[in-house]
Amino acid sequence: MSTDPADPLVCEDSLHGVGSNGQTGTTGQSFVVDASKGPEFGRDFEAVPKKKKKKSKAKKKKKGVSGFEDNYADAPLTPDEYREENEDLYHPCRSFTERMEFCIQRYRSRRKFDSERKDMFDKYLSLGGIESGPKAFSGGMDQRDLDDKDAGEIARLAATDYIGGDKVTAGADGSDWVVDFEGIVKCFFSSRVPQFYDLDFERIIPFATGVIKNFLNYVVYHNVCPEYNDQVNAARALCDLASKELTEIKKVSQKLPGDFNMACSTLYGGYYQGLYSGAQAWAQDLDLHSGMDDTRAKQVVMTAISAHGTEEQFAQAQHEIKVEKAEEVGFEVKEIVFASAETKEFYENNLGGAVKVLGKLKVKSWDHPFAPEEDVSDDEEEAKPFEIQPYEFWVEEELLQHCFVGMKIMATVRTLNCGVQYFDAVTAVLCSFFTTLEQEMMIGWKRPQELEPRANRIHGNADEGVQPGGEGDNPENDFSD
Repeated sequence: MSTDPADPLVCEDSLHGVGSNGQTGTTGQSFVVDASKGPEFGRDFEAVPKKKKKKSKAKKKKKGVSGFEDNYADAPLTPDEYREENEDLYHPCRSFTERMEFCIQRYRSRRKFDSERKDMFDKYLSLGGIESGPKAFSGGMDQRDLDDKDAGEIARLAATDYIGGDKVTAGADGSDWVVDFEGIVKCFFSSRVPQFYDLDFERIIPFATGVIKNFLNYVVYHNVCPEYNDQVNAARALCDLASKELTEIKKVSQKLPGDFNMACSTLYGGYYQGLYSGAQAWAQDLDLHSGMDDTRAKQVVMTAISAHGTEEQFAQAQHEIKVEKAEEVGFEVKEIVFASAETKEFYENNLGGAVKVLGKLKVKSWDHPFAPEEDVSDDEEEAKPFEIQPYEFWVEEELLQHCFVGMKIMATVRTLNCGVQYFDAVTAVLCSFFTTLEQEMMIGWKRPQELEPRANRIHGNADEGVQPGGEGDNPENDFSD
């Protein structure tokens, strides 16, 4: 094959080429066409494949800031924002309820709420007497109507969270409603959160405490209600306490009442008596072991009496043991006593760790709000005043490490004839600051409307020309009553 540059079958390629040996060339090398594979013009030839360009990987978009991150801080206010807030929206001349409406609206616009955080925040606002939804009789938003209005008036019209009814006077002299940031936070974390959310989900507690503390930080930072800053700061501290206590409550609730109390309940009467199913074939197949067998229960009880009981209690344990008193009570932890080194040595030397070491939980009775009202006879003018009674329970140390002073527990307490007390059927474990508010019962309540009597409606429809048998005349179609 000719390699003469004048040969029309040889051309110069300024980019790529293939030499006579078929190797890829560089700029300025000859590009050879094989004349035997086609006609003189337009003949086929083998071209060098072009190198594929590497596709640049798309950069992952950074997740936007939601405003709920740890240690998040609001950006400094601009001069215009400062004047708008301090000289208009949050000026002391405005009522407390009006300032809070503005605050909540602006707070929502500066945070990215997911469904869970929004639900928690809405429940918190509802407990505080703040209603959500468009205001009645406020009309639609028209740009022509907003041109001559200031920022405060526009914010008032656009607000979807508002304080309605007689609560608008909260904080004013003579009002039936008081402002209590601390009380609302206490009730929300100690009553509402355990009621509506499963604390076993790990993120529930940090989500709840994080959202409320984030909002309270916003209130302080923007100086919304400086006259209540002491309350707001106390509520912020409660968020940290609630996070700690709810976490411990979650852990201890999974293990209560403990082996010793379960053993007493199995032997002498209670929730766990007859509940053991480990000996059943169906339970072994399913790996279900509810309750405690009698042999194990006797070992746990006798070991506890030997280690912690008196000589009289030990002597009584050799004879008949029975329940003398059973009562459903609430009690509050006042002292936690861990086992001494001598007691731990006793468990180790005699049982080799087969039975868990016990400590003592000293409590006092608590007049909880869920207790049934005492039945008062005709001769009694009023029920007897509540009397505080002391109790002492033996509880495993692995449970005591999650208990704290002030913790409140609702359970069934039984007293044996040897003086030993135990509890089972635990119905609630509550925070030290447990609080209930009467307004909890009013959440979602709407004022009833007067209905016109049926007869007046029927006669009124007839006077207006409604034909008999029409919608207003058919009782089956009238659902008003």
